[in-house]
Amino acid sequence: MAKNRNNLTQISDIVQKMSTPMSKFSNLNSISSIVNGLMGTLPVILTGAIFMILYVLGSPSIGTSGKALLPFLSPLASKFLWMNTLTLSFMSLYASVAIAYYYGKKLNQNGLNSGIISLLTFLVLVLGGLDKSGGILITAFSSSGLFVAILTSLFSVRVLWLFEKYNIVIKMPSSVPPAIGNSFSALLPFIASSLTAWFIRDILNFDIVAWLNTVLQPLVNKTENVWIAMLIVFITLLLWSCGLHGDGMFMTLFSPFGLQWLDMNSKLVAKGISPEHLPHVLAGLGQTGLIRMTVWTAAVWPLILLMLISKNKFLKTLGITSLVPGIFTIVEPVIYGLPLALNPYLMIPFLVSGTVSTGIGYWLMSMPWMGKFFASIPWATPPFLLGPLGTGDWKTIVIVIISFLIGLLCYLPFWPIYVKSLEKQK
Repeated sequence: MAKNRNNLTQISDIVQKMSTPMSKFSNLNSISSIVNGLMGTLPVILTGAIFMILYVLGSPSIGTSGKALLPFLSPLASKFLWMNTLTLSFMSLYASVAIAYYYGKKLNQNGLNSGIISLLTFLVLVLGGLDKSGGILITAFSSSGLFVAILTSLFSVRVLWLFEKYNIVIKMPSSVPPAIGNSFSALLPFIASSLTAWFIRDILNFDIVAWLNTVLQPLVNKTENVWIAMLIVFITLLLWSCGLHGDGMFMTLFSPFGLQWLDMNSKLVAKGISPEHLPHVLAGLGQTGLIRMTVWTAAVWPLILLMLISKNKFLKTLGITSLVPGIFTIVEPVIYGLPLALNPYLMIPFLVSGTVSTGIGYWLMSMPWMGKFFASIPWATPPFLLGPLGTGDWKTIVIVIISFLIGLLCYLPFWPIYVKSLEKQK
C-alpha cells in the first residue's frame, strides 16, 4: 500500500509540474478569452445544428435512396439549409465579437466597444473590397476566417486598451450623457484599428485569410489522426486523475480545429454528401463529437455500474447519486466523490480505458460505413444520443457500446482490490 502511495505521489508530482505551465498558459488573458469566446458562440452553432439536422431529415439528396427520411420536411429543406448558413457558416463573424468581448473584460475595457471594434477590424481585413458583380465576398465569415477573427479580436482590443492607457482619447464635458461620451472616447482607437486593417488588405493587397490558412493547413491536417486524438485524451485524463479540470485546461484548446472540421463536414452535407463519406473524424473536437462519445463512456460509466451492484453501502449510494449525472457525462461526482482523482487503484484503468476507447472509436468512425459529425450537439447529451444526432447515423451507438465494454474490461481486474482496500479502512 505504501509503495502504491509513493508511486502515486511521484506521478502526481510529475503531473503537477506539467500542469503548472499548462495552467498558466490556459489562464493567459488572451488564451482564456479565445476559449470563452468560442464557447460563447455555442448557442449560434447549436441553433445551426438543429436546422442542419432538419435539413438532413428532409432532403432527398442525402444518401442514395433518393427519398427523404421525413418527406413532410422536404418542402422546407432549402430553408433549413439557409438558416444553417447564417449560423455555422458565419461562425468567424460571431467569434470576432465574442472573443473581443471577453478579452476587453480582461483588460477592463467596455464590452460593447470591444466587440464592435473587433467586428469592424475583422470586416475591413477580410472583405477587401467588392467582387466584379458588386457583391460582398463573405467566404471568410465561415471557419476559414476563424484564425483571423481570433487575431483581429486580440489586436483591436489591445489597440483600445493602449489608447486608454496613454489617454489618447477624445474627452467630452461631464454634462454629455455617458453613452455619447463613451462613443467619442472610443473614436480614435476605432480609426487606428480599422486603418491598420485597411492598409494591410487594400493598400498592401495582402489577403491574410488565404495566407494564414495556407500556413496553418499542414498543422490542421496533421492534428487529425488517431495518435493525436489518443494523446489529447491521455493528457486530459491525466490532468483529471490529479484533480485538475482536464477539459477546461487542455481539451478546449483544440476547439478552433474542431470547429473548422465541423464546418467543413457541414458544408459537404449541404452539398448532398452522405455523412458516411465526410472527411473529418474529429469534427467538433473540444466541444462535441467522437471524443465526447468515447471518453466518459469508457472511463466513468463502468465504474457507476460496478458501484450500483456493489455490496459496499458507500459505493452503492454513490453509484445511485452519480447515475443520472453520469448518463449526461457530468462526471465530477465520480471523479471527486469516489474519488478517481489521486486513486492509486483506479488511476491506471481510468487512463487506459478512455485512451484506448478513443483510438478504437476513431478507427471505427473513419470507416466508410460509419457517419461522421456534421452538427454540434450539446456536450451534456448522453453519448448514445450524441452520435445519432450529430452524425445522422444510428450505427454510432456501436462505438458507445464498445467503449463501455473496453472500460469495463479495464476496471474489472482493479475493482475488487479497490473494494477490499475500502473494507480494510473500516
